[in-house]
Amino acid sequence: MLKLTLPLCFAGLAGSLAVVAFAASPGDDPEPIGDKPGQSVAAEQASESKSVRLQLSPEALERAQSRDLLPAGVKSLLRVPRSLKHGEYVWNDDGIPEGEMNIHVDLRRQMISIFRDGHEIGTAVIVYGGDGYESPTGTFPIRSKHRDYHSRSYDAPMPYSMFITTDGVALHGSPMSEFRATHGCIGLPLEFARRIFDAMEKGDTVRIVRSTN
Repeated sequence: MLKLTLPLCFAGLAGSLAVVAFAASPGDDPEPIGDKPGQSVAAEQASESKSVRLQLSPEALERAQSRDLLPAGVKSLLRVPRSLKHGEYVWNDDGIPEGEMNIHVDLRRQMISIFRDGHEIGTAVIVYGGDGYESPTGTFPIRSKHRDYHSRSYDAPMPYSMFITTDGVALHGSPMSEFRATHGCIGLPLEFARRIFDAMEKGDTVRIVRSTN
């Protein structure tokens, strides 16, 4: 859906929510590489002992799920080196087995995470519905996929669209800015949208929540 230009409040544009709330000490985080908007922010291992993944304790996982910060069944999270900016994303599926795919979108934190077999393989900052055009919350199946969709209602491109409602709400590639909003869709960095589009299938689950502090 067409993007609106208006300011949005956003909460500390973080990467993996584990880094926000449950990570080890800051000194354990690797340094970022690839620092240009629209590119992947890769986690470079500073030493052989450093991992690009975080394991949560059962207690931390329970707390996160009680606040809608995480979906059920999470096994590991990406270690994100720093807070992400609009247009940046992290993607790393190295060594992750095939398995169930699902997406978790947090409107309060303006973040999306994609999971495979319970392991987070990608995360990015999103844009979402502005006042009067709020993005829906709930659990939705991907109803259809359209690689080169163009909105007839708004005469606007919506590349890599994955529709989740019957009234036109989709996840899709979008211009990214802290001052942009949508008419209810979840807007993603273009390359991240392509990766999700290629990874997800019709019927896979998208959960959209507004987490609590």
